[in-house]
Amino acid sequence: MLFLDLEAYAPPDDRTASLSSLVVNPARPGHVLLGGCFFSKRFEDPIPDAPEFQGLWLWNFGSEAALLSAIKARFEEEWRRQREENVRILGKPAVDLVVCGAGIAKFDLPALYCRALFNEIASPHELFEVFFKARPIDLANEASFLFPEEPVLYPKTTREMAGRLGLRERKGSSKGVWESYESRDYGAIEQRTEHELRLVLDIYKRLQGRIVRAPRP
Repeated sequence: MLFLDLEAYAPPDDRTASLSSLVVNPARPGHVLLGGCFFSKRFEDPIPDAPEFQGLWLWNFGSEAALLSAIKARFEEEWRRQREENVRILGKPAVDLVVCGAGIAKFDLPALYCRALFNEIASPHELFEVFFKARPIDLANEASFLFPEEPVLYPKTTREMAGRLGLRERKGSSKGVWESYESRDYGAIEQRTEHELRLVLDIYKRLQGRIVRAPRP
């Protein structure tokens, strides 16, 4: 099971050309993937108090293509680990890689596919196999039950989920990432993303704790 949080850069001239609140569009040539943080665990393993993250960042590679190749290799390794785990969910073998994050169905997974396709690191069908055939747990789509006052099923922000679960969210706007990238303050981006992935793990852990286990007969 792979947890991840990615960051990307939107050039100044493109920051008003969006239909969505999500400004970055990885299908645009200049919207570069900066990298992200990754953490993996077996299904039944608890989340550790001090998880060790792997950071894969553009400034540590020679190019965006090299960064994406490293991320693709990480996914492929996680696919292998998933199959070797031999776990069963509701009696069925869980052979597909499970990926988890906040907003990953809207941004992270499409961004990996689009940027990898743009950089031609592999064929479209191979990239689809690696990134889109994984089973995503997008926490933004899992937390509606925490908001009984709102009957409409609608994705929740990290801040909304954290607030309802008694957690602190410190991410802020993506503008801070872009400013840090432009000023070459790469450490600030890495630290921010580590905090965000740690929050994802905390949200996942608390949501999992809300599952009511049926009594054994």
